[in-house]
Amino acid sequence: MLTKKVLCLMIFTLSAVLINAQNCKDLVSWMNLVKQEYPETASLRYMQRGKIEKLATNYFSKAYFEPYRGKAYSELSQKTAVKDFRKVQVCFVKGNYRNNPHYNWVFQNVISNYYLAAGNPDIINKVATVDAKRNQLKKELASLSENSISKTRLSQFKQRLVRDYAVLLDSELKRTSIEIDALIAKKVDTQLDGILASIEKLNNEKQSLARLAELMQQAQQLYPEASQSKQNELQYQLDTKAKVLLQNTIKSDLASVNQILDIAQINRKIRDFKQDYGPFSIYEEVKNGEITLVSTKESLINSQISNIESQIAEVGDNAFQRLQNEFKGYLPSQSAQYNKITRLFDSRKKDLVEQQRAAQQQQKLAKSQDRITYLNTNGKDEGTMQFKTLGLNNAAFFDYIYRGHFENIELDVNGSHFLMILSTYLNTFGSLCPNQLQEDKVEIMTEVCSRENVTTDGWGVEISRYCIAWKTVGTDIYADPKLYAAKMRLVAKQDQNALRTVIDMYTNPDAMGNSVDQIHKAKALQSDMSNFFRLNQCDSKSIVQFANNLLAFANQQQPVRLKGMSNYEKIKILGGPGGDQNYDKLLNDILKNQSKTWAMNRYVGNSIANVREFKSQDKTQTIALKANYNFSGFLGKQTGSVTVKFKDGLPDCIYFSDFPENCKKPNGALVTKYVMGQYGK
Repeated sequence: MLTKKVLCLMIFTLSAVLINAQNCKDLVSWMNLVKQEYPETASLRYMQRGKIEKLATNYFSKAYFEPYRGKAYSELSQKTAVKDFRKVQVCFVKGNYRNNPHYNWVFQNVISNYYLAAGNPDIINKVATVDAKRNQLKKELASLSENSISKTRLSQFKQRLVRDYAVLLDSELKRTSIEIDALIAKKVDTQLDGILASIEKLNNEKQSLARLAELMQQAQQLYPEASQSKQNELQYQLDTKAKVLLQNTIKSDLASVNQILDIAQINRKIRDFKQDYGPFSIYEEVKNGEITLVSTKESLINSQISNIESQIAEVGDNAFQRLQNEFKGYLPSQSAQYNKITRLFDSRKKDLVEQQRAAQQQQKLAKSQDRITYLNTNGKDEGTMQFKTLGLNNAAFFDYIYRGHFENIELDVNGSHFLMILSTYLNTFGSLCPNQLQEDKVEIMTEVCSRENVTTDGWGVEISRYCIAWKTVGTDIYADPKLYAAKMRLVAKQDQNALRTVIDMYTNPDAMGNSVDQIHKAKALQSDMSNFFRLNQCDSKSIVQFANNLLAFANQQQPVRLKGMSNYEKIKILGGPGGDQNYDKLLNDILKNQSKTWAMNRYVGNSIANVREFKSQDKTQTIALKANYNFSGFLGKQTGSVTVKFKDGLPDCIYFSDFPENCKKPNGALVTKYVMGQYGK
């Protein structure tokens, strides 16, 4: 009796072990669903709550839960669910599944959270929704498999698949999408069969090309949705038919091409060829045909180049574009003929722009004829005198003084800038041209410190030093007594206004900019005077004329006028040039020249970038240019911005971003180059 009881117990225990082992295998199969959906574990780390819930409700839906548990999730009682979960825990631990990232994740985030929620109405309803959607999808797929269903309806279903069945697994939706693609491909293949039949019926005459092109276009719209085998069949049939047609028709079309002797005629031939064979441009037969036609045009250009050069040299604005299209049209840009023709047209374009510029300038000068007549009839003849100012920063001022055209001078005679010019001229002339001074010359005096106040700390180390008394001493440089007297009068007048000048400096919101500008003007003037007497000899009559008028301007007296208009006044009348301008180069030259006066920073050559042009309301004149540039200083390489404002179409004021209200005048020689069209594109 005891033996029977022991035997029964062993059989029961073995059965329980076998059942538990089977449950563990089913658990692994069930958990594998997460591997199917998310093969890469990295995608599980930061999964959103909504995606976790979607995965969980599918885990406990009939399609995936019943094969594992044998009954629906909704049929589990809370008590049964607790017992099941304990078995799952045992399997999970014994199987050492914690070390598997997929299994460990699904156990922690899905099984633990949802298994014990059996009986929760909210979870039950969500799982029921998944089951209902899955059944609905099966029914809809079954109905769509019928032959009577149109391709359009299949496509519409595919478009709303993800939206209508979003609660189902992504893998299910992907499989369904593949099934729909197969059904669509079947419909499309049938349509392509009709196109293939039409291709077979075409004869090998040229008129069949247009019909073949239509069939190709129809097939192209269907091609992406066709099966791979049908795509291959269609492409083979199209290529075969196209090549036969092209070989026959192109050979016939080009038979007489060597007899063409006129460029306009070969252009028409190329145009018609492209229109007729455009849909077949990928085929070698068409490519070779185009090469033959273009080669024929290149030969015609070579043989007629002299006549072509003559036509281009005489063409005006009205016929320019038409002639350019005729000669350059259809030529490859890398061909020698194209490049030669391009150079000829570019040269002619420059000639036309120059002619237009000259005509515009003549019109502007004609409007100023009264002024020109006045200048040509008032004053003395310049004779053999030559006064050179090209390249000087203050070139216009110097020329107006020389000519006695004070009405053009904007500089204030009582201002610090004119006093700076006068003083620098006297010192430079006295240093470089002492032999030209008369016996009544006077020594130029300057003030030096005669007594200083020095402060030291307790250790005797100097901490400050400043002058408390001044004295006047000679410089051993001499000047014309009248000019020097004029200078001293201006100095005395400025001394009288010294307090007001100081107040203005400190109350002016751009005081710092004005101070820096004074430094720039001083450096520019030093540069001017180092070249002034290199351009003009000390003993020349032009220097005497300049000095006499400089004295007259300082004393506000009548000058000795010279006949004729100053080039700088003429430049103002002429205004800006016509045509497109190379503003990058213009700004680079302006900054390169202006940076010579900078005290600390250094301009990085050719660093102009992001050039913006601003035009007047009527779009006829440039009123400003803005750009960025690079400079180097104490902080290394930096980027700044510059604005060049125009007046009467000419560069007039340079404003830098650090002192945006402080105007610096561009070099006159550069403005002249601009007027003369030397920055034209």
